[in-house]
Amino acid sequence: MDSIIGVNEQMEFGATPEAQLARYQICLSEFEQLQYTDEYVLQIKEDIKKLQALIAKKGGR
Repeated sequence: MDSIIGVNEQMEFGATPEAQLARYQICLSEFEQLQYTDEYVLQIKEDIKKLQALIAKKGGR
């Protein structure tokens, strides 16, 4: 699956990976409260993992 918003697009929007991660986590939490799942929600979960890895890598420099 492709990311909903690519890393390059995030930078164009001025969003830091941390800010994007926070937004995705809030969004995912709301979907989970509604017990809603589909391909979009699965993609959000994948993007969260990618953002967490990116942040961890950035923090390890």
